[in-house]
Amino acid sequence: MMPFCAWAQNAKISGKVTAQGVPLVGVSVIVKGTTVGTATDIDGKYSLEVPNSQSIIQYSFLGYKTEERAANAKVINVKLIDNSNAIGEVIVLGYGASTRKQDLSASVGVLSNVDQLATRPVASTEAMLQGQLAGVTVSANGGDPTSTPSVVIRGQGSLKDNVLWVVDGIPGAPIASMNDIESFVVLKDAASAAIYGAQSGAGGVILVTTKKAKIGAPSLSYDGVFGIRQATNLPQSLTAEEEIKMRTLSYSNSGLTPPTGWNTTVNPWIGTTRTDWMDAIFRSAFYQRHNLAFSTGNEGFNSRFSFSYDDNQGVLINTFSKSTNFRYNGNFKLNKWVSVNEDFIWKNTSGRGANTSSAYSGVILSALYMPRSATVYNPLDGSYGGVTTEDPAYIAKYGSNFSDIHGDVINPVRMLSADNNYNKTSDTWSTTTLEIANILQGLKFTSRFTYNLATNYYKNFSPIRDEVGKPNMSNSLDESSYRRDAWKAENSLTYDHTFGKHSISGLVSTTADHEEQRGLALSGSGFADESKVFQYFGYASSTTGSDYLSGPDANVSLISRLAYSFDDRYFVTASWRRDYAGRLPQKYNHGDFPAVTAGWKISNEKFFKKSDALSFLKLRASWGRIGNLSSIVPNYKSHSLYKGFSSSSGQYGVTEGAKWGNEIYNGEGFNPQLSWETSEQADFGLDAEMLRKRLSLSVDYF
Repeated sequence: MMPFCAWAQNAKISGKVTAQGVPLVGVSVIVKGTTVGTATDIDGKYSLEVPNSQSIIQYSFLGYKTEERAANAKVINVKLIDNSNAIGEVIVLGYGASTRKQDLSASVGVLSNVDQLATRPVASTEAMLQGQLAGVTVSANGGDPTSTPSVVIRGQGSLKDNVLWVVDGIPGAPIASMNDIESFVVLKDAASAAIYGAQSGAGGVILVTTKKAKIGAPSLSYDGVFGIRQATNLPQSLTAEEEIKMRTLSYSNSGLTPPTGWNTTVNPWIGTTRTDWMDAIFRSAFYQRHNLAFSTGNEGFNSRFSFSYDDNQGVLINTFSKSTNFRYNGNFKLNKWVSVNEDFIWKNTSGRGANTSSAYSGVILSALYMPRSATVYNPLDGSYGGVTTEDPAYIAKYGSNFSDIHGDVINPVRMLSADNNYNKTSDTWSTTTLEIANILQGLKFTSRFTYNLATNYYKNFSPIRDEVGKPNMSNSLDESSYRRDAWKAENSLTYDHTFGKHSISGLVSTTADHEEQRGLALSGSGFADESKVFQYFGYASSTTGSDYLSGPDANVSLISRLAYSFDDRYFVTASWRRDYAGRLPQKYNHGDFPAVTAGWKISNEKFFKKSDALSFLKLRASWGRIGNLSSIVPNYKSHSLYKGFSSSSGQYGVTEGAKWGNEIYNGEGFNPQLSWETSEQADFGLDAEMLRKRLSLSVDYF
């Protein structure tokens, strides 16, 4: 008898798949070139029958390099290695779904190079996206450091089309620091955003993934950014000489005689340019941002702490925004099936802003309207200057200062400096997530609960304005505060399985949220002394107060999604969501938001000949329906017809002589048939990679 070593047909092999010493769940283990395969369990273990010892076993997992091993041993343990390129291709799509960028069948924009963006001289997360993604427009709001830039995806399609921000799966959650961001995913079409239903709004959805605790040795990192910010390409008003010519010409062309005040012989004050108002209200502003992060962890427990401080001085004088932020992320693995994740965020912001949007009292337009013959300060007593001189000698000599020719205009430097306003907000978010993996192979249960507490305090004192132009001989003090309590609960079952050339994934989920906000506002006027120590309601001659309740507002949602792909060539995804909104009448308080997407990766067909010129080609199509719950205020059911006449509000009535009365109102009564705004969108797209992947192309028609 001769000893030899041979394998029987259909022999069984087994082993374990790990990454950085940690077992990987759900790794695809397939006999190359066949449909025979399995996936690793919660411990990273697998067992598989192979045809013979000549078989090649392929191990693949999103975000890791694919490994191949010969089936020449009964036990094969594999260590997968992180692939930075593959990680960049993994796209988060919401509610636990993720896919490779090449497998997408919806229109999605991805921004993963976020660490470099965090070093740009920007003051907000929104501004980080400026100029980074096609179809995403970011517009600053007039230089006010306390304002939020406007983000528009594929143009404005509604009066209230605010973008929905989803941070680590939580709609509306804050971002503690720009340095905490790992990636942005912009859901551009309705099909990808439909999974968020009526919450998605008409403006689209932006998914933000933040940095998490990782296994490894303790590490400490610091990032600091300093700089000076300036406004550029500022508009400029006419000089005093140019304004006189313009006014004279406009009256002459209309066949009218210019007012006497525009005659420099009668009123020589207006003929000299004294002030550059844009230069007077804008400045070079210093900004700084500091971020300190510490992380540590092992297989059973890991955590990450980050602390950040931002100080942004506004380019408008006397404006600023400051924030102090703390974030904690921890993951606790209780056993091989159950893990608990905790996210905690605390943000404290304070600032002094400015009205930059109003066409009547906005500081930018006031700087354009204010005559350049005027001065910032009255040279006689150092008080704020008006539209013209208040020198008694000048008025006595020329009979008037002709202030009426300029209309109601306020000194913009006064607007930014005299009013003493203060705004402070504290925002706390806590999210606890429970995960139970491998209930059955590929089946996972996730339960998440989020609580949010936000408080705000605002104070503004407006002194008497007695200079010529738009005087206001009454001072006032305004204070307000509010408290918002909100919670969100989500329970989901997800399933992922790959067998042969087929891959299938599914989701069923329920979500519920509740929000209530209470506020108090006080106003006082008639302060005899405007000194700061007397800017309290006890020194006001009259006071008024009011309170309000917004909510309680509650919503419930049912969500499902099913995705299928075959042989890395054909991809189909369908989703459906039903939302119930407590703010709407019962008959119309629900809506359905379906979506379907399909993709065909032509470059993986046998007839397609890949080359350096064109290595990847994919066609995709999608359709979806989204809603816009934000178009309806939470307390809409409580609206009733107004009970008094006010000509400014446009109420009208019928009385004797057809005068204004109160029998019929143009009010805001409750509409029992009201529902939310919905919209549908179809999208057809093409993706290609050319010139050895140096050039990528995405084309969409929608």
